[in-house]
Amino acid sequence: MKKLMVGTLSAFFAMSLVACSNSASKEEDGYSIQKVKVKITDDSNLIGKIDIEDDKGKMVDVKPKALYYEFKMKQQGQRKFYQNDKDEIEAEIIPNEDLKKASINTVDVNVFDEGHGQFGTGMGIEDFNYMKKGKYDLGATVKNKEMPLAPSDQKLKKLQQVARHGKLVITRNNKEIGRYDLETLESVKK
Repeated sequence: MKKLMVGTLSAFFAMSLVACSNSASKEEDGYSIQKVKVKITDDSNLIGKIDIEDDKGKMVDVKPKALYYEFKMKQQGQRKFYQNDKDEIEAEIIPNEDLKKASINTVDVNVFDEGHGQFGTGMGIEDFNYMKKGKYDLGATVKNKEMPLAPSDQKLKKLQQVARHGKLVITRNNKEIGRYDLETLESVKK
């Protein structure tokens, strides 16, 4: 009888461990990237406006030009593990060398480096369709004293041509859950 009880408890304990480890790995489920759109735009509906003080001390709206990314993401796994992701996941683009060089040649800084302080950047999730959007300001459309003018359309086109030469990194609660090649949209290792 004791052997039967010990055997039953052991089996129950083993099943509990398997269930716990299985649910823990499910919580780390990530995303796949379905589609990427990249463009240079000054559309204030997509990238907003910047309030800048003019020479007379009056606030004016200035439209920047920006390198704009739009990612369509698909959940991999059970929906219940993604319920709070809208507020908890973040994304970052890590440029390859040629994208970094194109950025520096175009606007004199690597716009993907958040520490440059010259232009604004931003990534965010919109709605529950898991559309991730990011923008990297490249300059203003009108002369002002706070943001340099955007380069010529010809220079910006060169930057746009290599804009997918990098990786998209997605994190949940500051832990990386996915890394994707922007050209192939395939998951890649760190």
